[in-house]
Parts: sequence; C-alpha cells; structure tokens
Amino acid sequence: MDGTTRPDRWALAWLMQVRSRLTGGSTFPRPSREVTSSPITIPTRHGQVSALVYRSLGGTPLAGDDSRRPPLHLQFHGGGLVGRAVREDEHICRYLASETGAIVLALHYHAAPQVSFPVAEQECFDALHWALDAANQYGWDRHRVTVGGGGAGAKLAINTVQQAYEKGIQLSGLIASSPLLDYTRSDRETEVEKPKHGPRLLEFIADAYFPTVSTRTLPLASPAFDLALVKKLPHTLIQVGTLDWLAEDGRALAAQLTRVSRPHTLTEYEAPGGFTVRGDRAIMEAAISEQARFIRSLYS
Repeated sequence: MDGTTRPDRWALAWLMQVRSRLTGGSTFPRPSREVTSSPITIPTRHGQVSALVYRSLGGTPLAGDDSRRPPLHLQFHGGGLVGRAVREDEHICRYLASETGAIVLALHYHAAPQVSFPVAEQECFDALHWALDAANQYGWDRHRVTVGGGGAGAKLAINTVQQAYEKGIQLSGLIASSPLLDYTRSDRETEVEKPKHGPRLLEFIADAYFPTVSTRTLPLASPAFDLALVKKLPHTLIQVGTLDWLAEDGRALAAQLTRVSRPHTLTEYEAPGGFTVRGDRAIMEAAISEQARFIRSLYS
C-alpha cells in the first residue's frame, strides 16, 4: 500500500515508542571524571526538538582553554526510527565527554508513528546547523565537530554527513556502530544463523517510518543507494558485531571506503547488534573506549 500507513503498524510503533521512553542508559563504562547534563531545545524546520548537553568538569585531553574551545560531538540514539529513548545512549555520552573533553549533544529526534520520512533525518541536520550557529553561545568549537550513533542512530549520523556535504559543511569525523544502511532488504543473515526476528522487525520499521515504499531507495532513506556516499564521509569509525544481522551493512561501507582509499577503521566485535548499549560489559567498554580514542585521535 504505497503512500498509506497501516493501522496495525501505527499501533505497534506507538507501543514500542512508549516502551523505549522508559529505557534508561547503562551505568557502564563509568566515566573517570564528573560530567554534567543540561536540557536544551533546538529549533528545526519541523518544530522544537529537545536535547541534552553533556560537559566534563575535569581536566580532559580536549577540554579547551582560553585559546581554543572544546570540540562538539553529536550523538544520535538508536531505536529503529520508532524508539525515542534519548537516555539509552547516556552512558556513551557521559563517557565520551569525560574521556575526550568534547561537549556531547544528544538529540531527541522525532520518530514513527507520529512522523515519517524524512522528518528525523532533517531534524538531525537542522540540529547540526543550529549547533554551528550557536557555538559562541554554548562554547564549543564549530570547526571541530563529529557525529555518531548506533543502529538507526548511525544511519542518522550518516544522513547528517550527507546533508552537510551538500551544504558545504565539513565535519571532522563519523562514528557508525552497527549501521543500518538499507531499508529495502529483509534477507540479511548472520555468520551463525538466520535471525529469528530481524527481517520481520525491519519490515515493521519500514512500514512504520517509510509508509511510501518508493521512498526507501532514496539516498537519504537508505544511504546504501547514495552512489557518491564515500566521497562525502569524513574520517570514519565503523563498528560491527559478528553476530549482528546488520554486520554486512557496515562491512560493505568499509569495503567501499577501502576501494577509494578514504580514511576509516572497521572493528568487529564478537557480539550481536546493540553491543554499545547492552550485552557483554567487556565488549561494551571496549567499543565505547574505541570511540573515545577515535575522537581524540582526530585532533591530536
């Protein structure tokens, strides 16, 4: 049913969103310095969007001084574009702020069923554009900006890079953990077995957020269809789980970057998807620590 929203998908998306709002972040790994968080509101073309700003209070590698401000990192949470668990990534935001000194901005973008494509993608870019204009007010360096996220959040980070490139905005780096880059496919398999719920879940998400089927092949909907994607990406960290049914999306992106000699790192963790927000603590700490090292390395 091209161009229509299925009532059953709407109801399920609403229930998933309510559940996601009750989801808090992990308490691990623990930041080594005190980090504060403060709520703000960001104007976008679709209205006001709430966000959280995280700042480290201790001396950190990139904390800045009188001559230079700290960099900014925009973090986009996952949730498949139906979840709005802005605090799901709180442990990541606090750790990155503590261990790098970057100011971290976590956006509470809108999701299905209240909105559909391309609202979330445009809100994320509008938040970046606002952040660049608000650098003097909030004290971050508008010339040192990274974006990142996991799952759908990684897709939105890539979408932000795509739109920034078209506007001549150069970003310093991208973190894509378990990126979901193609919403037209439901045939992915892991190295172990075909996922039990993966294909059905992706079909549900696609129906809820992309009710017009023809939009799913647009580059902003599914970055895998952006033929010029690799030239738009800054230095990129890609993280995938070997047991994740989305792993091939990340590997395919890394292979494209390798072919054109674009700077990137691909790291594979022996874990299912979502390993930065749940699962084995050692893997979670290793993956998030790698993200912090990546940000620091961009400015060393």
